[in-house]
Amino acid sequence: MEHFQQCLNKLAATPPRTKAALIRSLLPGIEAALRSGHCLNEIWVALKGEGLQMSYRVFHKTVSRSRNAKKPTAAGIRGKQDKSSEAQGLEETKVETVAERDPLANLRRLEPENRPGFHWRGTRNARNGGLE
Repeated sequence: MEHFQQCLNKLAATPPRTKAALIRSLLPGIEAALRSGHCLNEIWVALKGEGLQMSYRVFHKTVSRSRNAKKPTAAGIRGKQDKSSEAQGLEETKVETVAERDPLANLRRLEPENRPGFHWRGTRNARNGGLE
């Protein structure tokens, strides 16, 4: 068991084979530098000076994709979390209040006697093309 752990530690100490994996491993440091006020271009120049062989465009895309992959989406959160009974109860009360509310209340408020402006309600007669 111990030799497996040593093997994993040795593997973790070696640099990643792909550039994307390298950026993912450096992402906490990149985000810390961004939070401290450095721009992504400055970070790229510093890493390039240390031997990073990647254009700025590829670096920017890789960092962006890595950061977005780290953030959970709303749909992913809903699908993975179990709903507690309290959350389900809140949803049920929310549905009830929406059902009780009159969706046409704003139109009823503007009935002919309350409507501002011109009140013509003429319709066309289909037979003779004139107005009724």
